[in-house]
Amino acid sequence: MAGAVLWTGEGLSLAIGTQILLDDAKISIHAGERVALVGRNGSGKSTFMRIVAGTEQPAAGEITCARGLRIACMEQDCTRFRDVPVRDAIAEGLAYFNDIHRQLDAMRPGSAEQEKLERILTLHDAWDPAHKIEVVAQKLNLPPPDSLCGALSGGELRKVMLARAIAADPDLLLLDEPTNHLDIGAITWIEDFLADYRGTCLFVTHDRCFLDRIATRIVELDHGKFYSCEGSYADFLAAKAAREYREDQAEYKRQSFLRREIEWVRRSPKARLRRNLGRIKRYEETAALSAPDRIGSMELIIPKAGRLGNQVVRIENVSHAMGGKPLIRDFSFEFEAGQRVGIVGPNGAGKTTLLKLITQQLTPDSGKIEVAPTVVFNYIGQAHLELNPNHTVLEEIGEGHEFINLGDERVSIRGYLRRFLFEDDRVNTRIDRLSGGERARIALAKILKSGGSFLILDEPTNDLDLPSMRVLEEALVGYSGCLAVVSHDRYFLNRVCTHIIAFEPDGHLFAGPGDYDYYLEHRASVRQAAPAPAPKKDVPPPKPKSPPKKLSYKEERELAELEPEIERLEERVSEIEAIFSAPDFFATHGPESAALQNELNGLREKIDALYARWDELEQKKQALQS
Repeated sequence: MAGAVLWTGEGLSLAIGTQILLDDAKISIHAGERVALVGRNGSGKSTFMRIVAGTEQPAAGEITCARGLRIACMEQDCTRFRDVPVRDAIAEGLAYFNDIHRQLDAMRPGSAEQEKLERILTLHDAWDPAHKIEVVAQKLNLPPPDSLCGALSGGELRKVMLARAIAADPDLLLLDEPTNHLDIGAITWIEDFLADYRGTCLFVTHDRCFLDRIATRIVELDHGKFYSCEGSYADFLAAKAAREYREDQAEYKRQSFLRREIEWVRRSPKARLRRNLGRIKRYEETAALSAPDRIGSMELIIPKAGRLGNQVVRIENVSHAMGGKPLIRDFSFEFEAGQRVGIVGPNGAGKTTLLKLITQQLTPDSGKIEVAPTVVFNYIGQAHLELNPNHTVLEEIGEGHEFINLGDERVSIRGYLRRFLFEDDRVNTRIDRLSGGERARIALAKILKSGGSFLILDEPTNDLDLPSMRVLEEALVGYSGCLAVVSHDRYFLNRVCTHIIAFEPDGHLFAGPGDYDYYLEHRASVRQAAPAPAPKKDVPPPKPKSPPKKLSYKEERELAELEPEIERLEERVSEIEAIFSAPDFFATHGPESAALQNELNGLREKIDALYARWDELEQKKQALQS
């Protein structure tokens, strides 16, 4: 049940030039909600967050806030913190609690106001502000507290701003892309924090796992209007499909009505037209209505990979250290054509070092790396994604040329940019005037035009909107070469990857087939199978009863049938998810969206039950064999 209304905006309107961000929009945020705000890049999400924070005002509309509402936001412009130590930057978020401490120090003991202020400090665990800072800094693995913010990397600075907002413990917490540039460990901690958060949260994210776990409601900002949906990301896609199907049906009826009226006007004599002015007026009113606005999907085509042999890159017993810290210990792996390998691990673990070893930019301390002569790397690290802010979109991609070769296809630069949703009126826009998501699309366009047979991507999904990420995933799944991708997006890893390389403590690396969820299951089973501590010598262990030697015939048969059944159901789940992710889903499968969603939910429940039974029988089998 939704709580009291904390923030409401009615009749909100705002435009920047010819782009309409808010069009007589209405939205309310209730106490206790965790609202995910989604939408296309450039649709106005960050602008709306600034309106809620009070740092920007709409051109028209009425905003109402609850009395005494405290709002804290994760700042995006960090220039004023350049010369500020990390500790002081986080401490700014505690200004409200520090003020309460000053009031208590100056207050007469035993007063009713004192009890009220003490209850606030107890509720927010803010009796010791320094300890509160230390806990948040430790959980987010922040740099040393005396480090200046100006000396930090972009990812580290984002974590400091996140810590500053979290430490404030506000009534309404605003987070704009909180998971960008964070490793999976930090993302998991934020998820746990927000899942138990007593306040209300409005956040922008393109991390679908984060969204599914945290959001109690998803709100889409589309062409200046807000559309709300309770439930998961799959529920949101189904609701959006149903809404757009209804809009398309209404537009079809409108066009049919207009065609009939035009034909009537053509056949009717002038005298009859004069007697039917009301009908003509209805026609003019209907003709004045606009069709539903639709934004096309990004058409992402990766140039066809060159020929690769059986062996692509062979890593054999490689070890490497940096500054005396071992990053990789005795690691072996062989890349093969068609593999899509996800590389995961904490920030600073050595993922970029591994990529540089693969591409032979670095030489390992020991072991060897063999690269087949047919391999052509297209390695794009974070440092290579910088764009010239003074260039236009056309200049940045064209680099003085009018055409580009995509494998056997030769297309114009303007045609290539249209595939990335840059129409003719946007190609002359300067890079520094694009939104973060638009710059991400330009960087992607610049990366992929180079082709290559071994594609290496470092955090390719940062700042991409959800529809663009789905298109990128489809393109990578269809890529015929070899792919290595560093990512902290678990949904992306599960959708794209056939293998996982994971950095674990002390320079040890796990490598194996499967997606990220399979890796997590493997890691959990290894930990579960770790030997228990030996009993004390003076207390002999109890003598076990004689167990059966193996599973019963019925259990053996059930276990043998479980795997093919799970595979069959998972194939169907993949088919339905592919249908939902298709760019033309709304037009092709709109009427079926509800039935498909119900089938998908039922399949997932059944798969979970089968996995639980399979795990139970496997553990029993291993226990009997041992």
